[in-house]
Amino acid sequence: MDQPRDAARARKAVREEQIRALSERYRGLGFRLRRLSRRVLWTELVVVTGWKVRRELERLWQQTKGIGNQLTDPVVQRRLDSLVEDGLPLLQGAMPRADKIALLLIFQPSGIQQSTLRTCRWLAEAGYAPLVVSNAQIAEEDREPLAAVVWRAVERPNFGYDFGGYRDGLTCLAQWGVEPEELLILNDSIWLPVLPETDILTRLALEPAEIAGTILRERGEERFLESYLYRLRRPALEHPAFSTFWKSLQLTSNKYHVIRRGERGFSAAMRAAGLRVAGVYDTSALVERIADQDTDFLERTLHYGAYIDPKLAAERDRLLSWRRPGWQTAALDHVSRVLQKRMAYSSFPYAMVHLTGYPLLKKSSEPISRAWRVAHMKAMDAGDLPPPPPTLLTEIRARDSGR
Repeated sequence: MDQPRDAARARKAVREEQIRALSERYRGLGFRLRRLSRRVLWTELVVVTGWKVRRELERLWQQTKGIGNQLTDPVVQRRLDSLVEDGLPLLQGAMPRADKIALLLIFQPSGIQQSTLRTCRWLAEAGYAPLVVSNAQIAEEDREPLAAVVWRAVERPNFGYDFGGYRDGLTCLAQWGVEPEELLILNDSIWLPVLPETDILTRLALEPAEIAGTILRERGEERFLESYLYRLRRPALEHPAFSTFWKSLQLTSNKYHVIRRGERGFSAAMRAAGLRVAGVYDTSALVERIADQDTDFLERTLHYGAYIDPKLAAERDRLLSWRRPGWQTAALDHVSRVLQKRMAYSSFPYAMVHLTGYPLLKKSSEPISRAWRVAHMKAMDAGDLPPPPPTLLTEIRARDSGR
């Protein structure tokens, strides 16, 4: 019997219970704050409909709840920091340590998914040593199959979403004295890769920027990488701004603040420090690239489009119902106007895969993500997109079944 390990698990369980108790203690404050914001919520209901209601209610609730989080989060973070300092529970895997580390953050309390094991194998085959950071306890029956495909895995309390796990994974690497030449940071909010052949890792390797990802979002003057995947090289990992960001990051379980402090804050801090931040899938010229294709390609782009805006969906249907002079111009104008409101990868997956090789699907329950998956699978079932590996295909179909 491994008494030291059992004792460590017991200490971890006690501390996790303390964290849960602290969060529960302040939960009542959130409900009182919600009552105070009721008038604002009803005002929002007047001007938005359908899925927008849910989105706006969630946003406002997260902002309201954030007031209570300002009281509880620092307390919970101090408890978590103590756990991390003592060393998180470690599962030693069969994969060797390498100069390239892939830090994969997961939250799978119902059991490790087969797609996660496959992603770890894919990373290992590409020369990465997979380090899994789990925001849930790893079940006993999952430990052996996971150990077979990772270098190491650690468990932590579910606090701070993905950036909390990223931070603690980086802390573990520092504690172990591991300084990789390259670090890939990703999470299980995506299926990757969904294409049987993908060059995403080659693209990341060839990109000269110190920090790279898939898509560089633009909002006004702001530029930030989508946070489900980062590739970092040694100059970024050793830069003072990198360590400063993670040491000063205020963890929270408020999604609204995680996005702003984490996803947007990270790219902003790195760019302000002079580090180059780049996306390897450029969608800025997608309309022009579609225009270079034949009319059948444009028609399939629309046919397999993903819409959550009823007016735009109806416009697409009208375009597909007639082929008159000027149709191509009207169809391209439609695509351009959709892209003024939505992301290219989720709106036009057929064109994104064929023209850019975009190799992932998001697992999000947001309406646009579901519409994207449905459109992607529709094209796949028709033979117009290649199928993902069987393990991923099963999970993708199950994700939206019965909805």
